[in-house]
Amino acid sequence: MTLDEFKAEFPDENQYVEWKEGTSREKLQEAIVAFSNTDGGVVMIGVDDRGIPIGKRLDEGTRKNLWKIINEIKSPGRLELSTLAVDQKEITLVLVENRKQGVARTSNGRLLIRRSKQNLAPSDDELVVLLSQRIQEAFDSCPSRWSLGDADPDMLSSLCQAFEITQELDVQDLSDALAERGLVTWQGGNALLTKAGALFLIQDATREFGKCCIEVFRYSDSAGEYDLRKEFWGTPPQQAADATAWIDEQLGFDLVIVGVKRHELKRLPTKALREVIANAVAHRDYLLSGSAIEIHLRPNEVEVTSPGGFVAPVTSENIRYAHAARNRTVIRTLRAFDLGENAGRGIKVILEEMATDLRGQPTFVEETTGFVTVRLPIESPVTPEERAWIQALVDQEQLLPEDRRVLIEAARGELLANASVGSLLDVDSTHARQSLQRLRDAGFLEQVGRHGGARYRIAQKIQRPVGVDLSRDELRSVILDIASNQPVTNALLQHHLGLPRYGVRDLLAELVHDELLERRGAGRGAYYVAPNFLIPLDFKEPLESDSE
Repeated sequence: MTLDEFKAEFPDENQYVEWKEGTSREKLQEAIVAFSNTDGGVVMIGVDDRGIPIGKRLDEGTRKNLWKIINEIKSPGRLELSTLAVDQKEITLVLVENRKQGVARTSNGRLLIRRSKQNLAPSDDELVVLLSQRIQEAFDSCPSRWSLGDADPDMLSSLCQAFEITQELDVQDLSDALAERGLVTWQGGNALLTKAGALFLIQDATREFGKCCIEVFRYSDSAGEYDLRKEFWGTPPQQAADATAWIDEQLGFDLVIVGVKRHELKRLPTKALREVIANAVAHRDYLLSGSAIEIHLRPNEVEVTSPGGFVAPVTSENIRYAHAARNRTVIRTLRAFDLGENAGRGIKVILEEMATDLRGQPTFVEETTGFVTVRLPIESPVTPEERAWIQALVDQEQLLPEDRRVLIEAARGELLANASVGSLLDVDSTHARQSLQRLRDAGFLEQVGRHGGARYRIAQKIQRPVGVDLSRDELRSVILDIASNQPVTNALLQHHLGLPRYGVRDLLAELVHDELLERRGAGRGAYYVAPNFLIPLDFKEPLESDSE
């Protein structure tokens, strides 16, 4: 916009527009809260009180500062940060939607509404209308039909241990301790479990609350139908832990030999997988009782879909900065069981773990159907051999995730500059230069040239260790060697080779076609033997689950 266009479009502050010269924490929170509780609006940062743009760039420092201020607000409406150029002066925009349910408050508890161009406390009549429109009782704080006396003793013991509650307390003190944590509520002198309390203390509560489980669908290829479906029930920590362990086993690992060392490289970092699943369990909308958390396990990715959209102010675009909770008691209790990170840390941990493991970036999408889907790519921009090389090289070093990726690019023979690294990592020139200089100072890279002409290459002392991934012929040889001594199944070879089911299936099909193995049995009960192999008398045909 030109300055004249800006003045014509925004001649004054009004019901939907507020100007700010800077990022004062108190004033900014007041404007966001007032817009959230009324009809929404935009805060323009970098505009003085005369309506003249003086400029405020949305650089990384400003972005982080704004989200720090926003994250202190209690239940704001959905927000988006944007920019507007006015005669080459960039101003920062905070776009605020109104809340559909609940009310926003500043970090010190003030409830405000927007009236004309002012942020004011509502009158008694306005407050009644606002609360009647917005208040919604949280699922996890509602009383359940169970009392504390119905709690499973073992589950109660585990819960007390997680929260470090002394189990020698009498019933009254124990009830009070659990009430402080949102797991018990008092009604008519009776200690009733809240719905969150029931989820953690009643074995079959998830079934009575609806389809509050995790369903996993496994696929042999990316486009076909699933070949196995598995359900995980139980308490939230049981679901998260059991589903993570099962998927981790199904994914297997890449077997790579570097020098004389064998590396078993997981196909996804377990910590990232566990955090995504724990997040789904913690943040799912339990009021959508007919929908389970769905996990689709495909050869190229793991997709986790959770009932319920993002909680304002979180969106797909700002999820790396904003954070909000739907089920606060469930989340706090999961953290007591060491499942789930502190507020604002979960997404960061997922991103860091995937980057450290040199995987592609995960995506977080709010579907139009009101569900949130997280996709963890299994495929990597680097080879298993390169991942093993980095692991062997930096066993004694602490390299940042982005530095590992840069080092691999240098090892491929690239002569690196700020611009090429910025493009590789999708960062600005400052961050690119810092990464290159860290690797140079640690002795991994050598600098050629100075200042704007500086280039970086792999240091001469850093030699890529000899070692290759096992070839297909070598994998076939390993299978035949095992089969010469015993009947083999898909599951047995998955364990020995670290391959997924579909990878072993293809190798076995090749060996049968080449008449090097014979298939016995049918369906999932099939097993394989070398031609003319004598089956031991004590051999028991595998159960269906053994050969999956």
